[in-house]
Amino acid sequence: MKDTPPGYTVAIEGITEPTSFPALAPALASLWWTLNTLPLGWTQFEAYRYFLGPGAVERTEAFLARDGRLQLGFALLGRTRLISVVPGEHGTPQQVCAPLKLVDSPEVAALRADGSGDGRGRGPGRRRGA
Repeated sequence: MKDTPPGYTVAIEGITEPTSFPALAPALASLWWTLNTLPLGWTQFEAYRYFLGPGAVERTEAFLARDGRLQLGFALLGRTRLISVVPGEHGTPQQVCAPLKLVDSPEVAALRADGSGDGRGRGPGRRRGA
């Protein structure tokens, strides 16, 4: 991706803080890890495994080269949320794969109250129920 700013920023609208990584692989792995902590339905889980699971770096690079960003929508907590991956560092720096920082909001607190979205989920690459 010629002439793009260094690094990548990922976020889940209304759920996580924008977080920047120096490379795409840890950015996608952290995003996938965080999505695994959310109460997604099976169809959503499978769709995002395609976009953010194994082999995601090459697929995402192709999207970014063509469109300049990758944005995916999903339903959670009664509204549509956007997952975004953009070139450049526009968020809190993070160097290694770890769950993204959740925003401090009543909606996200409700996820934590029922044990979902607390960062202790299945981690990258683990299936639901594993």
